[in-house]
Formats: sequence, structure tokens, C-alpha cells
Amino acid sequence: MSSNTKKSIIAGALVSSAGIFFSKLIGLLYSIPFNDILGSSVNVLYYGMTQTWYMYLLSVCQAGFPFAIASLVARYVSKGDYETSLYVKKISSRLMISLGFVMMLLLIIFSTPIAEMMISSEGEGNVADFRWALVASSFALFFVPILSSLRGYYQGLKEMEIYSFSQVLEQLANATFVLVASSVAVYLFCKDHLWAVYFGVFSTSVAAITALIHLKLYDRKRMVQIRELAKKQEMKSSVSAKIIIKELLIVSIPFMLVALMGYSDSIINTFFLSKGLEAHKYSAHEVTVIASVITYSLVKLSSIPMVLGPGFSSAIIPHISSAMAENNTKTVKKNICECIDLVLYIAIPVAFCLFVFAEPLIVTLYPTKVAADIPLAADIVRWFSFVALLNTILPVINSILIATNMRRTSVRNIFIQTIIKFSLSFLSLKYFGYPGLAVSSMIALGTNVVLSIYEMTKVLHINWKYTFHKLIVIVAGCFVIWGVAQVMFMLGFDSEYEAGRMMALIQLLVAGGVSALAYFIFTYIFQLPQVLLKLDFNKILAKIKR
Repeated sequence: MSSNTKKSIIAGALVSSAGIFFSKLIGLLYSIPFNDILGSSVNVLYYGMTQTWYMYLLSVCQAGFPFAIASLVARYVSKGDYETSLYVKKISSRLMISLGFVMMLLLIIFSTPIAEMMISSEGEGNVADFRWALVASSFALFFVPILSSLRGYYQGLKEMEIYSFSQVLEQLANATFVLVASSVAVYLFCKDHLWAVYFGVFSTSVAAITALIHLKLYDRKRMVQIRELAKKQEMKSSVSAKIIIKELLIVSIPFMLVALMGYSDSIINTFFLSKGLEAHKYSAHEVTVIASVITYSLVKLSSIPMVLGPGFSSAIIPHISSAMAENNTKTVKKNICECIDLVLYIAIPVAFCLFVFAEPLIVTLYPTKVAADIPLAADIVRWFSFVALLNTILPVINSILIATNMRRTSVRNIFIQTIIKFSLSFLSLKYFGYPGLAVSSMIALGTNVVLSIYEMTKVLHINWKYTFHKLIVIVAGCFVIWGVAQVMFMLGFDSEYEAGRMMALIQLLVAGGVSALAYFIFTYIFQLPQVLLKLDFNKILAKIKR
């Protein structure tokens, strides 16, 4: 594989991940004031549970098709068949419109039974309030899949810049609408804080429409060039709509099954949460606090390392699809190893930082309504930081399995994961509380990772020797992070609640920044950034001197 190709994969992965990261960063930043606007732990719980159901249904709805569209477009474009790629775009848009409409109706129809299952009659909360939050979020299930089909097309063309910019724009629109609309409703018109929940979940529809308008405007200009290439191509397309639909379904159905079962981890957690916590004899207040942290604060914090999953999957799929179409096994194996190495290099320290800086993160970003609950919230984040790491790695592994024609293996492993998770969750909650819930996720997700890596190694004959060497350095680097962080805490950079949020944030940035720099320096000594990121300061300085 040429150096340019290698750089394009890394660049594509980083650009895609950067787009998702900045969109998630915007989400983190706006959620800080929005957390205050929500007003109570019950409203935070409503918003968190609604987002959990929305994200799960959205994942099922769109998980398969964008990757399928990207794979098909990449395959036909690599053959110079631009005419068929346009045909794929047209058919996939219609399919996503239909699928999104059906999913929207399903959530509206089943909003009442879902609300009745999720809201405990003995605890805090109201079924009707939660049901309307579900209805308000359902409209986004129509618009977002249409948006994802357009993004999938440009992902297949390997135009990751427009893909990433679209995600950032969507999140900016989301943040602007939710903060303005909820603030006006609560503070200007003196409405109940519950309206912040409704505007918060409806904002996803507004954001999706904004991003759709942007992509349609870009689409008009770009399609002129693609149509010109389609006219000039020597080979004429003989691919029918039936064949394209069949190919889309063959590629997407495994993804959808993976999403249906793989993303069920959060749904299973939410489903058993209230009843399991009550069975463990937590008080009604503790149940509300724990549930709101797991469904809202934890989701936001976990999204920091988890951006790498979809980012790297989006970038690697077109390259693997092209290499598979050319029957270039050597390139496929190299692409896989480089992708896994880079994900591990970034994801492991980021997830570990969630563990080390759990309490400062809670204090500065999502302080509980009662200061005494902060240690409880921080402990939850520590336990689930390991789950966040596994949830970062798994999407990449599943995408690789499906792209390399190991769809059945991916679906089988996800099925095993779901059965383990479903079997262990309630009992783990009942006997061990929230740590048991985290451990049940680790066992289920870890089983999937081990089985998938084993199958990938056996079928593709991948040698993980050098990945293992890098992993040892990465883990050692995490010990460096921990050591430096402890020194910073002893020096007073421990972000205590009494210091105030602004001072706590400054202390967190200093302690976190120094720890991250120590990790980078340590791994730089062992050549990891040079190999994985192509970041060699000696070469950069040499170029500057010229």
C-alpha cells in the first residue's frame, strides 16, 4: 500500500472523527447550561430516557443504509461507473424516506406503553409528561435518515470534509435552537421547566432540517460534476433498480441487525434501571439521581471516546470496500491493523481519563442538584468508563467484519452479546447496584470483542504482533496519566465543588492538559505518534528550516 493511500485513510479517519468530535463537543458545551434549564433530576431523567429511545431507534433505522450506500458508491466509483452511483443515491433516498416515516409512526403509536414501562408508579415522574417527550422526539426519526442517506453518498465518494462539516452544522443548529427556545419558554414566558425537555428533544428535528438544506445546496453544485463524469464514462450502466435494492439490503440488513442488538445495551440498561435499583433498596431520590446520571450525564461524557467508532468506521469502509473489490487482501489487512492501532492509541487514554477525572468532570460539567450526590455520580462515571472504551472499539470491529464479508459472524457475536446482557442486567442491578450493571455490560461487550477478533484473525490471517507491542506502550502511558494526575491533585488541581464551577474547570483543564501532554511525550519516545499519526517533529522542523 502506498504512503499516499495510507495517509488518506488516516486523514479520512481523523477528519471524520474530528467532525463527530466537534459536534459532540458542541453537545457537551450546550448541555452544561441546558442541564440547569432542565431544573430537576426528574426532567433530566425524562430527557435522558427519551434520547436513549430516540438514539436506539435511529441507530436501527439508519445504521445499515449509510454504510451500505457508502460501500456501493465506493465500489462503483472505483470502477468508473458514476452513472450507477447516481442511481444508488436516488434509490437509497427513497428507501430512507419510507423507513424514517415508518419508524416515526411506530414511536408515536407505542409512546404510551413505553412511558408506562419506564416510569415507576412508586418513584418520581409522570407517565404523560414522558410520553409527550417521546412524541416530540419522533419527528426527527423521519428527517435524520434522509440526511444520513446523503451523507452516506458523500462518504462513498470519500469526501469526508463535507461529511464532517454537515455533522458540526447539525449540532450547532441543535444547540442554538434548544438553548434559545427553552430559555425563552422557561425564563421569558415563565413556563414549567418541563418545556425545556420538549424543546430539547424536538431540536433534533430542527437541526436535521438545517443540515439537509445545507447538503442539498452543496448537492446541486456537486451533482453537476458527477453527471458530467457519468456522461463521459465509456461503460454504460446495466444495473437495475432491483439489483441495487438487493445489494443495499444485503449490506444493510446485517448492520441493522447489529444495531438492533448491539445498541440494545443502553435500552436494556434503561429498561431494567428503575426496577433493578429499587430491588437493590436504593431510596427514591437515589434511584432518580443514578438513573439521570446513567441516561444523561454518562451518555454525554461517554460520547467523548465513542466518537472514534463511527468516525473511523466511516473512513475505513470505502477503502476496505475498494480493496475487496480489487481482491487486494494485503491492503485489506494493513488497513484493518492501522485502523485498530489508531483507535486504541486514542480511545484507551481518553476512556481512562474519564476514570481518573470523573469527579472533576461531574463538578464542572454536570453537577447534581444536591452537592452530596456528586461522589455518587462520579463513581458511576468511573465504573462505566470501561464500558465506554468497549463501546468505542466494537463499532469499528463490526464495520470491519461486515466490510470483509463476515456478516454472519458479526450478527452471531452481537446476538451472543445481547443474550448475555439481557440475562445478567436485572440480577446484577438487584444484587450489586449500578456497579453490577456496568460489569454486565463489560462481560457482554468483552465477549463480543474477543469472539470478533478471534474470527477476524482466523479468516484474514492477521498478525497482531505489532498491535500488541503498541498496546503495551499505550497501557503504560495510562499509568503515566494516572501518576501525573495524582501529582496535580496533590498540588491543589483537584476541582473541588466548593471552589466554584469556573475555578474547578480551570483546574480540570490544567490537570487534564498536563496529564495528556505526559501521555503524548511518553508514547512519542516509543515512536507511536510518528507511526500512527505520521507526526514526526524532526521532519516538521527540517521542512521549516528549508
